[in-house]
Amino acid sequence: MNTQIQEVYKTSKSYPELVSKLIAIGIESYTVNVATSTIFYRLSDGKTVLHPGNIAPRNINPQFSKADTIQAIRDNQQKKTDYPTFMNDIALAGVHFYEATLIGDRKRVTYIGSGGHYEEMLPAIQ
Repeated sequence: MNTQIQEVYKTSKSYPELVSKLIAIGIESYTVNVATSTIFYRLSDGKTVLHPGNIAPRNINPQFSKADTIQAIRDNQQKKTDYPTFMNDIALAGVHFYEATLIGDRKRVTYIGSGGHYEEMLPAIQ
């Protein structure tokens, strides 16, 4: 499964495409630890996959900022930033981890920090 997940990331040109491909290989949700970039995937068959981050841990701002989180997301969506910069920006915004829920009618990403969170619905994805 790790090989399939890696291939999905290599071949996806946008986040909606990435989500579609993750769903296609059976990923129902995943959690990203912002400090370490470790990703925990949950599959439709009940199995899980842990992908450790290979970075020096980031410092997370102790105060969560919804406005700064939204700005980091928008900058990345508008291709003003790459993924590593996005991760640094959400760390500065106080996001400790984010959870992507890829099943059901409310596909979403929830960004969670100390004292707050921000939830963003995903566009219609099959």
